[in-house]
Amino acid sequence: MKQIWLGCLVVLSLFSTSLYGQQREDDGQTYQRLGDWEVHYSAFPSTFLLPEIATRYQLTRSNSQGVVNISVLDATSEEREAQRVQVTGYTLNEPGQRRNLTFRRHVDGEAIYYIAQVPHGREDTLRFFVTIRSGTDEQTLNFNHTFYRQ
Repeated sequence: MKQIWLGCLVVLSLFSTSLYGQQREDDGQTYQRLGDWEVHYSAFPSTFLLPEIATRYQLTRSNSQGVVNISVLDATSEEREAQRVQVTGYTLNEPGQRRNLTFRRHVDGEAIYYIAQVPHGREDTLRFFVTIRSGTDEQTLNFNHTFYRQ
């Protein structure tokens, strides 16, 4: 099951776009280097998830719901270990309406994911502002993503 989820994330990360910071794509992974962290992220329609994956991660599949996935790795070590951090954030749509994101931590073996759902309109470009904290370290991930309803 872990391989299915990771495979979905690799494919779906191709749909992420970024206009801020040092976005990089490496083997289909979109990420930014923020301080000592390598922050991988993706945003995609919840309908891309298989029903059993959505159920497992308590996500609603709907053409008006997106999914945001964040994974934070230690960029200072060769092993790139997953980090336990606090993740909060919000989105702004084009008219400037704000929606807070509620991230839930999911631990799958050595992998740690922070997942939130976000409602979206028919063709909705959202600006994401995600704050990542651990102790006194705080970094902000900013990116844009356009969601389309089918």
